[in-house]
Amino acid sequence: MAGRVRLVLYVFISMLVLLGTRALDLQLFARTSIISRVYNRIDHTVKLSARRGPILDRGGQPLAISVNVKSIAANPRMIKKTEIISKRLAKALSLRASRLERRLKSRKYFVWVKRYATPDEVARVAKLNIKGIGYFTETRRFYPEGTSLANILGIVGIDGDGLEGLELYYDNVLKGTPRYVVVERDGLGRTIYARGLPKTSAREGGTICLTIDRRLQYIAFKTLKDAVVKNNARSGFVIITNPMSGEIYAMASFPSFNPNKLSYTDLLSHKNRAVVDVFEPGSTLKPIWVSWGLDNHIFKTDEKVFCENGEFRVHRTTIHDHEKFGWLTVKDVVKFSSNIGMVKLVSRIEPPSMYKCLKSFGFGMQTGLDFPGEAKGILRPYTKWSSVDRAEMAFGQGISVTGIQLITAFNALVNGGFLIRPHMVKYIGDAHGNITHTSISTIERRVISPEASQEILEIMRQVTSEGGTGENAGIKNYQVFGKTGTAQKVDPITGAYSKSSYVATFVGGIMDALGRPALTMVVSINEPHKYHYASEVACPVFRDIGHRCVNTLGLYPVLRVAKKGDSR
Repeated sequence: MAGRVRLVLYVFISMLVLLGTRALDLQLFARTSIISRVYNRIDHTVKLSARRGPILDRGGQPLAISVNVKSIAANPRMIKKTEIISKRLAKALSLRASRLERRLKSRKYFVWVKRYATPDEVARVAKLNIKGIGYFTETRRFYPEGTSLANILGIVGIDGDGLEGLELYYDNVLKGTPRYVVVERDGLGRTIYARGLPKTSAREGGTICLTIDRRLQYIAFKTLKDAVVKNNARSGFVIITNPMSGEIYAMASFPSFNPNKLSYTDLLSHKNRAVVDVFEPGSTLKPIWVSWGLDNHIFKTDEKVFCENGEFRVHRTTIHDHEKFGWLTVKDVVKFSSNIGMVKLVSRIEPPSMYKCLKSFGFGMQTGLDFPGEAKGILRPYTKWSSVDRAEMAFGQGISVTGIQLITAFNALVNGGFLIRPHMVKYIGDAHGNITHTSISTIERRVISPEASQEILEIMRQVTSEGGTGENAGIKNYQVFGKTGTAQKVDPITGAYSKSSYVATFVGGIMDALGRPALTMVVSINEPHKYHYASEVACPVFRDIGHRCVNTLGLYPVLRVAKKGDSR
């Protein structure tokens, strides 16, 4: 009997020792782990989108801002009759009831019902008075200029991260510290929206001020859109710059999209065609060859070249002119855009020097523009050029460029011979309004002498005068200069140049009252119909945009000194 009592006593003592040991372990060693597990059962941290910093135009006008919006969430464990509730919510929020029902049938304590709901949607849901529904204040990106700047600014995802354009390129500057809300649940699993982080833990993003002028941007986009539609074209782009500083005043692409509606049905409309698309520049390349030849004393502006009355054989290929030209001076070869004359002139430039010319002007490489996805273009090594390749490159075929490359090279022609890196950001500031970075013009290199620059500028003034191929680009009372380019596109099926698909381009500029280049512009229309020559398609676009730009910027016409006997 005594033995049994001792056995039971030993058992009880052993159990007490085990319980005491476990209690000691829970109190001293596993305390942190247990508290964390408890909080995980009753807490749920929700990440809300941060307040991104604004993007401004050069005048300080907002181009992209963050606005407060409501998002709707639910605790599925508190919602009964999910089929009925799902249908009511779906009707109020314009959602699919089946998808919403699957969310509400989950065993989670937190699900999103709709992010970024409109005030009307929030009001309709509130009227339903459904238990288990909560509301959060988030920030959403809003673009006041809509489609005109969409291809530059890009878009922001639903979680506040930049996905395209400048929103992506400067994401680290614009995005702030994410905000969090701790969703608490009581012992019955009911949700309590109570705690958030201290205000000091959330930080707004920085500010970016662009060189873009929203007025010029709207003018460029609206005129481009009308031209693409009128000419039944596939697409087009316009770039307006300051040739002396490399600042970009406007960069429009069409087709475009509405950045205020998160739709990804047509991603091609999201492209910034001025930066990512490549095309053959056509005759817009001719002034570059001429400036190089003049600067290297290979030929002179007044020397003449015979243009073979419109047909010239190179190996097994026949080069044609749009008119039957005879003898033309070098400046008239550019003015009337003679392919044959240019082929003969460029034949004097050796292939290594031709390649050096193109590379010096920035072709075949990125310009360094502060924008994602910039293409390099296509420039094959000169060792792989045939005689026909050299001939075609003389009038801008057989080489592919981007719009930003073309306008950057053109600026070097007219600003005294400096290749200046283009840029779109004027300055960057922090969340407190302090400027942390100011952009300055960066000269990459000198490509031609000031004398050659002045000579080619004068030649391109003749292009827009009476009889020149760019006559339709002229603006009354203003000095305009530039060059047309109509390039055949390669047929993707045959691999040969198409006889029905063209790219019509005009690159030019406008002088101020003192005769200095004040702004430059490239207009490119892809696959226009029924007319395809740049003089008929691109030049009128340049003229219309330029006329409105000079009025907007307050550029005065060229001053002329009246002489005795002049008629008024």
